[in-house]
Amino acid sequence: MPALEPAPPLLADLGPALEPESPAALGPPGYLHSAPGPAPAPGEGPPPGTVLEPQSAPESSCPCRGSVKNQPSEELPDMTTFPPRLLAEQLTLMDAELFKKVVLHECLGCIWGQGHLKGNEHMAPTVRATIAHFNRLTNCITTSCLGDHSMRARDRARVVEHWIKVARECLSLNNFSSVHVIVSALCSNPIGQLHKTWAGVSSKSMKELKELCKKDTAVKRDLLIKAGSFKVATQERNPQRVQMRLRRQKKGVVPFLGDFLTELQRLDSAIPDDLDGNTNKRSKEVRVLQEMQLLQVAAMNYRLRPLEKFVTYFTRMEQLSDKESYKLSCQLEPENP
Repeated sequence: MPALEPAPPLLADLGPALEPESPAALGPPGYLHSAPGPAPAPGEGPPPGTVLEPQSAPESSCPCRGSVKNQPSEELPDMTTFPPRLLAEQLTLMDAELFKKVVLHECLGCIWGQGHLKGNEHMAPTVRATIAHFNRLTNCITTSCLGDHSMRARDRARVVEHWIKVARECLSLNNFSSVHVIVSALCSNPIGQLHKTWAGVSSKSMKELKELCKKDTAVKRDLLIKAGSFKVATQERNPQRVQMRLRRQKKGVVPFLGDFLTELQRLDSAIPDDLDGNTNKRSKEVRVLQEMQLLQVAAMNYRLRPLEKFVTYFTRMEQLSDKESYKLSCQLEPENP
């Protein structure tokens, strides 16, 4: 059995939780957070949750850039050549590694929420790295559906079905982060408006997508904390025993970071910074950070290995802006006049 990674001590009081813990190892990728309204879902109903998107189209933080179509096919295969389970495991590995590295104090609304201001680009690098990954995965999904002009509507329908299977596998791995991103990407405007494509998606896949949307909506922080191993761990008052119980669990968990960021931003905006309100705010913020730290410990339970072929594909996928994706979608399946 491989050696377990050392877990950080659980937060015991208010002070350490709100102070910088250590310099971040990841550099800022150049992606920012925005909170647009939910995109319409294919067929009916909006997708759940909050989508994290870049405010501009910065240079990619990946080592290589460019369209998959321009790369040798033997090096960068089509996305559907990767089995859904393998894709889900690779995404889970990436999500878990990023989530474990998130520096908790960077998630506070007064810190990461100021990153869009001029001169603050260096703030919250571990949060920005995670958001960059969300956007890259969203772009990967969009490009896999739209990037190949030779594909017909039924071909795109098969790609959509493939991503639905990947999301289902992510759910079985307790990777709620990728479930949310995949569902949101499939329900976004560029893919959601492909009526001919969605007409070719099987009824079974459509049913599975609706179930995924419901579960993505239902899985909130309190359910994550109370589910499975967390129900036992949160009943334990001894911090060391909490960590031991979580580390002995075989299943890992990766939550959607955006849910925590939204809650911490809400606390920062809603509660005034006067003497009494500040104490109340800090106690609520620390409670959220403690929940995050429990989940960071659980994220260490994954035992997955990276697949170089997928990592190469993922990092070299063409990056399209929102406008480019929407324009390409309209060209592939123009709306009826």
